Amino acid sequence: MANPAHQSSSSLQTLSQRASREERREQLIKVAAHIVEFEGIDALKHARIAELAGCGRPLVYSYFPKKSDLYFAISESFYRRLEERFTCEEQYQAIRDFLAGDSNRSTQLESLIWDVIDEYGCAGLILRTVPELNEDFQAYHQELVSRYEFRWQRYFLELGADELAARLLLDNCTAITKNFALAYRRGELDRVTSLKRTLAALGALVQNDMQFIQKSLSKKSAL
Repeated sequence: MANPAHQSSSSLQTLSQRASREERREQLIKVAAHIVEFEGIDALKHARIAELAGCGRPLVYSYFPKKSDLYFAISESFYRRLEERFTCEEQYQAIRDFLAGDSNRSTQLESLIWDVIDEYGCAGLILRTVPELNEDFQAYHQELVSRYEFRWQRYFLELGADELAARLLLDNCTAITKNFALAYRRGELDRVTSLKRTLAALGALVQNDMQFIQKSLSKKSAL
């Protein structure tokens, strides 16, 4: 089985002098995401980004003055790519169909998420599942939830979960997705197997939580 880490490293390109400012920024984000996934969060330094991108450190600092700016950019880029792949309505319908016993839509949706991971890697998932790194990251995490993750949480809310239950369910779903995606990226699982095992684990978690929530709601309504 091919080593995804090697493939990802070989796909990194030095910055082009002809690239626009936005193109340079996106390439630096891609390099930063690669470092987070394959070298670890502690390795994410401006000097290392400059080394892999083939540019000077001042250029990296001009785009991302603080390390937290890099965290923000990696997360935003990952979520933006997800939003480009499927709509809120498609996502909601996939969840409803799955809970009704039809996994076709959820399989298609998870495959689209894997397409993003193939293109961009797991850094966005990694940052999402680590403890808050500093005050700046904590503040951004709150913005991340309100800007991007509410679309994920609100379906659980509409199905009867309260805000805490919806948040914890999403946290657990994200952690499961990250773990299987990393196994896939490291070459430990092929794409088909990683998708099937992710869906099985997510399905068991969501069904169990929603059954518990529905039972709790029934008890409350009976009082």
